[in-house]
Amino acid sequence: MRHLINTKTMALVVLLITFMSCKKNEVKKEEDKPKFDINNPIGYFIYLKSANDNGTWVIPALMEFRPGKTLKYYSSKDKNQIYPYEVIDGNTINIVGFNYRFVIENDKISTEVTRFKEIALLKAEETNQLAGKTFTGTYHQPDKSVLHQNFFYSFSANENKLGAGFKPDVVMRTENYTVIGNIAAMVDVAGNDDAEFMVLVNGKLEVGYYQDKPYSEYYGIFTQQ
Repeated sequence: MRHLINTKTMALVVLLITFMSCKKNEVKKEEDKPKFDINNPIGYFIYLKSANDNGTWVIPALMEFRPGKTLKYYSSKDKNQIYPYEVIDGNTINIVGFNYRFVIENDKISTEVTRFKEIALLKAEETNQLAGKTFTGTYHQPDKSVLHQNFFYSFSANENKLGAGFKPDVVMRTENYTVIGNIAAMVDVAGNDDAEFMVLVNGKLEVGYYQDKPYSEYYGIFTQQ
């Protein structure tokens, strides 16, 4: 009986040591996870979704941290705008000349700019997160009314091409796209001066479409199929 008790005690000790070792490894992995460094932010993006207070004119965009304390702005209408910024109080990004401020703490970002209805800090990925995936959803007019109830984007698995149309099995047009941080894409629509910008946020593809003539900017949210 005593031998049986000692055996159970040893088993319990071994189990406890194993559990503590696993917990220590989990803590270490969490500590080793890279954190955003406001003084070395290359590889990160600020995602912005702007709109009027009544929800009209929704525009998704990204700002990419670049060398020399600059941010490159991407949206369906703009892709070459560069804005200098400064760091204030060790946790705040101030866009010089616009007085747009973003507070970044514990990998979370916030702002008091009311036009920005959604904001997030995104990190570039090592591989293209769009490749080989199909997304379907609804496009809206600037006034929030429905433009296309059903629309899709299908991304090639092997090259930077996408198909688009109203039914996933019927491609209406095929476009080349430029990858941005492996989480977003810019499309110059062939045959005109229109452009599309799309970014993957929280599993959803947020898309803005700039129409040159007549001018308009459409918006859609797409879910992976």
